[in-house]
Amino acid sequence: MSNEFQLIREISLGTTGWTFKVVVVEKFSPRIAQKNPTKYQNLILMDSEGSTVQATLYGQNITAFQDELILGKTYLISNALVKATSAEYKAKSGEVQWTISGRTRIRHVEENNSNLLISTYIFTDFEDLPKYMDSNIDISK
Repeated sequence: MSNEFQLIREISLGTTGWTFKVVVVEKFSPRIAQKNPTKYQNLILMDSEGSTVQATLYGQNITAFQDELILGKTYLISNALVKATSAEYKAKSGEVQWTISGRTRIRHVEENNSNLLISTYIFTDFEDLPKYMDSNIDISK
């Protein structure tokens, strides 16, 4: 992927007027929030440096974008809302997340990213899992 677009590490709260070139590397099933009846869906997006950011869709936007945000495909994304990561909807560590809404512009870019997807998985040894039970620690580092 070319670096002619902004990188995820360059984003901060309130960032506007940006365009990122990202690959959808994880797409979770839609869920209902624990504290309210809000339906949401998390995605993990990765840029050309391998940096990732969580993107979240809510309510009717899940259906509206279901055919546009396909696992393994590359997209140019702009106008997503950049906000602090919410503990209730958190799928990965990070200071910020993107909220994808009807104002978000998404354009598919033809690229083969199969090699990128394989390299994004980091495994934790099975025997190490008990020490992480009942914690909110990111064990993928």
